[in-house]
Amino acid sequence: MSLNHKRRIFRSGAGPVPLRMPRLPSFGVCLAAAGGAATLLAAAWLFVRSSDAPAHAPPSRHLLAPAGTLAVLDGDTMRVGDQVVRLDGIAAPPRGSVCRGGGLDVDCGAASANALASLVRDKAVDCGITGHDGYGRPVAECVAGGVAVNEALVRDGWARARTASLRQSEDAARTAGRGIWGTPDHL
Repeated sequence: MSLNHKRRIFRSGAGPVPLRMPRLPSFGVCLAAAGGAATLLAAAWLFVRSSDAPAHAPPSRHLLAPAGTLAVLDGDTMRVGDQVVRLDGIAAPPRGSVCRGGGLDVDCGAASANALASLVRDKAVDCGITGHDGYGRPVAECVAGGVAVNEALVRDGWARARTASLRQSEDAARTAGRGIWGTPDHL
């Protein structure tokens, strides 16, 4: 083939190429697409609309547990039945917190947990739920054997008051040097 020979790409005289109309999808494809769109819209509506249903099932306002189902987890947390409950209005030292006094190092967190255990030992506990903490656990005021557990821990010096109603008990424990307040460098 010679290089001088020009190749024709278009045929002369054939005229313009007619435009082809795109084929429409079949009825089944259209029906499936419409059904998918309707499903997506319905799902979006369910997520966006407001609801009168509560976010969580309404909790019982009381947890009752016999002595055999209690477990102390730390100075301000217990397992009451199958629920982990934080004691409302108090903050106990965490396990491993060291109190130094009289030349002795004491694990104030363990001592606080022991104080809570002695308050609830062999007693049924009734906890009135006041709310939930950041982890969704119930926060409660508990009574064991007629003793308000939250207040007793603060009064005996094994927890700090986090509410105004318990400040007087904390002040009395500090003044008397009870619990964690009995050490020179208290928590």
